[in-house]
Order: sequence, then structure tokens, then C-alpha cells
Amino acid sequence: AGGRHAPDYARNFNGAEIVRRSVEAGAEYLVLWVRDGEFTFHDSRLVPKPAGFGERDVLREAADEARRVRLPLIVYCQLQYPAHELRTHPDWKARTSEGKPIDHLVCFNSPYTNVVKSLLAEMLAYGIDGFHLDMVDQGFGPPHGCWCERCQAGFEAEHRRPMPRGVDWGSEDWDRMLQFRYATSDRLEKMLTEHVRSLAPRATVDFNYHGNPPFSWEVGQTPVVHAGNGDFVTGEAGLWAFGALTASFNAAWYRAATPGKPFQVAVQRGVRMYHDQTTRPLQDMRWELFTLLAHGAFVTMIDKTAYDGWLDPVAYGRIGELLHEARARRAHFGQRPVAEVGIYFSSRTRDWVGRDKPASYFQGVQGAHKACVYEHLGFGFLFEESVSLDALQQFPVVCLPQAGILSEREVALLRAYVEGGGTLLVTGHSGQFDRMGRPQGGTSLEA
Repeated sequence: AGGRHAPDYARNFNGAEIVRRSVEAGAEYLVLWVRDGEFTFHDSRLVPKPAGFGERDVLREAADEARRVRLPLIVYCQLQYPAHELRTHPDWKARTSEGKPIDHLVCFNSPYTNVVKSLLAEMLAYGIDGFHLDMVDQGFGPPHGCWCERCQAGFEAEHRRPMPRGVDWGSEDWDRMLQFRYATSDRLEKMLTEHVRSLAPRATVDFNYHGNPPFSWEVGQTPVVHAGNGDFVTGEAGLWAFGALTASFNAAWYRAATPGKPFQVAVQRGVRMYHDQTTRPLQDMRWELFTLLAHGAFVTMIDKTAYDGWLDPVAYGRIGELLHEARARRAHFGQRPVAEVGIYFSSRTRDWVGRDKPASYFQGVQGAHKACVYEHLGFGFLFEESVSLDALQQFPVVCLPQAGILSEREVALLRAYVEGGGTLLVTGHSGQFDRMGRPQGGTSLEA
């Protein structure tokens, strides 16, 4: 109904005012929410604006004011859960292995990707500085997709055999299916990045990343490959959902997944959940912000506005205090971290041992991190996807927490690390499963 049932929705969402509040708070850039699942907040030929907007164009308001005050403007554009497009093009929906449409998920191998490229081109015409694209996920649980005709044809062309008929952890074809899913997300991210750069070479692109715990194979991302497809990786901490230890865990994770590149962590000013407008205590936000900065991240503070787009002056006052203090202490951040313990993460173990209950594996990794934090040990992460002898040797101690699947290559690298004087701490069921997640008689580390 184009929002006619909700005439007050976003009626006070004003781009120029958001820019002014951000500048007053000391922000160095602004990420502006422009396109969600139902609406967009710019003049578009493709997606409707809220009914109450009339001729207003929030992106134009923000772009003009940001240009005047020289504030870099990044556009938030939602990719997954495009409710408007899925109503008008139901054939773009992801499908279960039984062929049933998954009403809230879009297939990333469908013509929807052309709509996304056209939307990005529309927004680039405003002279913006970049995009935050959210999210390239393929779902966070059952029902799993996509078995649509396009995906089936693509799988068969690549592997010369039909798709598996469903989730089957005993099948080599399911292994191929996971790789097909990962390649689909990787291909989309690369395509959109190249598209933006072809139109505006100086515009930045980053994607909301879900290659870290608590996310599993269902999302369609692996820790390293999908972290590196933009100008920098963007993830989120969030005490409300992931716990207090997430701040240092995620910052160290993103650093390791994209070595040598900047990495962004998003936090929010709300207390309980995404759409809570209760502003957190100043010291609570301060602790999270400064923890992330100390670990080398640059930080974006999310304001989920009121339903009508109203901006809470208390929130912006507290954010301003935080940002001005962070600027004053900038020289203390961004230092090289102390490397004492390397925490090893195996995405193969996540998939083939963790399967539909990856927490059973994640808990070992998270426990190793917790031990380091509580004992004030410097830590970092090592990933099976990118591990090398040089990476291992950056740490005097490497911990394998429940790394159930270890390939011959990994074992050879770990052996060379120990022979070179490194200390290897092995816990749990490390090395006790074959590549398909089946228990072995012994451990591959015995060889």
C-alpha cells in the first residue's frame, strides 16, 4: 500500500538535520539509512518512498548539507530482505529443496542483482562518498535456500551433476553445495564493488560481514574470503546480542581476516535491541567504544531513530561527548597489538563438525579468547583459509581450541611451527575428525 497505512512513518526523518547533529557531535563521516526492505528515502524509479514524504528527498537533503560542511556521506543500502521487490517479482525468491518459496529471502543469482546495480547508480548521482551494503546473507537458519531453477542450472554447469536434494552432511555433493553458496555471495560482493568503482572510482564500498561466530554455513560466508571484498570489512559488536567480550573478539577477528586494511565495527546507542530508543549510559558506551579503538578499529555509532524519524537530543549529546574524548586521545589508539597467543579457527570444523549446532565448536574458540582477556594476554586470530608458517610464527603460543578437522597441509604447517620453537596448545577434539566431519580412530596430529 506504499505506506498509506502508516502516514507518520519517518515523517521527521530529515537529512540536513541528521548531518547537522552529526557535525555537532564531532562525527568524521555519516552513514545515512537510505534504502530498507520496503522503502527508499531518495527519488527512485525502482523503489517507492514512504507515502507521507510527498516530494521530499532525504538523500538530497543530506547530500547538499554534507557537501556544504564537507562531511563524507556514506549511503546505507539494504540488499537482503527486499520486501518490495519480492512482492513484485516473487520468482526472485529463494527456494527450499522442496521448491517452496522462502518469502523473506531473495536469490542472489536472480535478476534482482540488476535492480541493486541500478539503485546504486541512482544514489551515486547524488555525489555521495560510498556505500554500506547490508547484508549478503543467505539466511540464519532453516528453511535453507536456494534450490531455484537458476541456482540448479548454475550448480550443474559448474559441477556437471545435479544439486543435492537437501541438506546431507554425508555427501560430497553437499560439500560442493556449500562451496556453491559461498561462491554465490563472493561473486555478488565482487560484482557490486566493481560496478560502483566503474561509476565512481573514489567511492568506497563495504559489506556487513557475517563470517564470524555466532554465524555458520547457513549465512553463506567464510571468515577470510567474504571479509576482503570491499575497501574494508564492517562488522558489529553489540552488547545487547553478543555479550561484553564481543568488542575485543570481533575487532581482533576483523583485523586478522583483512591484514593491513582498516576495519570498521558498528555499535549502537540503544540498550536492549535494534529498535530500542532507550539511550545507553554514557560510561557503558564509552567502555565499548574505547575497547574497539584500543584494538585498532574505527567505530560507527548507530542511532535507530524513533518511528517518525525524530532525533533524540540525549543520544546525540552523549555520542558527542564520546567522540570528542576519542579525538583528544587519538594518539593512544592504533598501536601494534601485543602478540602472545594465536587462537586458531577452522571454518571446515565450523561447517562439518558444528553443522547445524556450531556453538558446540564456537564455545572452544570463545573460551580461549575469554581466557586471554581474563589473564590479560595479548591475542589474535589465525584462520585455516589463510594460515601460513609466517602467520603462525607471529605468536609464541598457538592454541587449537576444538579444531576438529585439520588437513595434511595444516598439520605440516603446525609441525614446522613447533620444530621452529613455537608452542602449540591443543584442546578438545582437535584433529579427531576427517574432512567430512566423521570421527577418526585417532588424531591427525599423531602422524
